[in-house]
Amino acid sequence: MAVDPGAQHLGVAILEGEDLIWYGVKTFPSKMALKDIRMEVQKTLTGILQKYEPGVLAVEEPFYASAWLSPHLIKLVEVIKTWGRWKGLSTKSYTSPEVKAYFCREQKTKQSLAEAMIAYYPFLARYLSPLSWRRRYWFHIFDAVGLGLMCCRKMAR
Repeated sequence: MAVDPGAQHLGVAILEGEDLIWYGVKTFPSKMALKDIRMEVQKTLTGILQKYEPGVLAVEEPFYASAWLSPHLIKLVEVIKTWGRWKGLSTKSYTSPEVKAYFCREQKTKQSLAEAMIAYYPFLARYLSPLSWRRRYWFHIFDAVGLGLMCCRKMAR
């Protein structure tokens, strides 16, 4: 299970080996309190855990300045990692630049990561929208899928 937490969206991807078997984005209302978001995230992840029974949890760590300026996001990432360990999952964490560097040769951008994930999973192409507001939403899927695929490959070595 790979999780890309954001202040308003949570991207999740389930991989079995390198096969992408499920993905989704959970959205939280902008006025929702942190404790309510934490409870909602745990409830969402518990449901996914019960359905797919993953053994590994890969979480994207905050890296960019905007993420570090969000104390809610930092706490949310810690909550997710603690939840994973509590559920007995092998918990790994990586930063967005690590994932981009793994898949993208020249440009290490969200766009290039999305294009790299589409090369592996062509059915994801329908989510690469030219509209910026939709693009921000669906980038959580591309980030989660990239995170999960990189984690899978690193663990296979």
